[in-house]
Amino acid sequence: MTTTTQSSRPALSSGWSTLSRALVVVLGLALLGNAVNAVFSSWAWRTFAGWASDPASIDQGRATAYDAGTVVIGLVLVVLHIMVLVLMIIWLFQAHRSDRMDPARLEHRSGWAIGGWFVPVLNLWRPYQMVEDVRLGGRSGSGPSTNVVLWWWISVVGASIANRVTTVLLGGADPADPDYFSALANANLSDVVASALWVAAAVLGILVVKDVTEAVEQSPHAPAPART
Repeated sequence: MTTTTQSSRPALSSGWSTLSRALVVVLGLALLGNAVNAVFSSWAWRTFAGWASDPASIDQGRATAYDAGTVVIGLVLVVLHIMVLVLMIIWLFQAHRSDRMDPARLEHRSGWAIGGWFVPVLNLWRPYQMVEDVRLGGRSGSGPSTNVVLWWWISVVGASIANRVTTVLLGGADPADPDYFSALANANLSDVVASALWVAAAVLGILVVKDVTEAVEQSPHAPAPART
């Protein structure tokens, strides 16, 4: 007769592995979208810097293309980033509260896998801690030494800060100001930096998801059938 060892934690969802693959795909799309935006913003930076130094070179066609590109690319990136955030939260929460974790190795409650992203100031480090919780909680030892999770999170925070800087610079650009095109050039240069950091975050994020997924799927803490 075969019975199953019981756990006080809920079983990992059967669709969690599929969720992991979906998250990797969306991260890949975010990588592509931010790479395109980096190229676009680089073009805009050079264009506005040129107009600032030579007002006679202003081209209405390029200005129209910039406006259209900003709207389209911006909308696509917003959608992709929201998708990444939603999938990441679900993926992280399901793994953290599951029977694949050793509770003794978890330093935070599972609810922080959701709330940690939205609490001001705390969201600068809690999501990183939650990913580390799952990465280590699914293993029996300390796990392989790696700084990938740390560098992923540094990239995310850095990109978010660069995005804020870009927003402030764009908000301060006044068409009536003689330095208007210089302000737009600076804003787009900041956006190039933000996009490059988002690309790095996407690449590292894919590595993090794959590493954590492997740890959870092969977790020695998963309940196994026991013969009686």
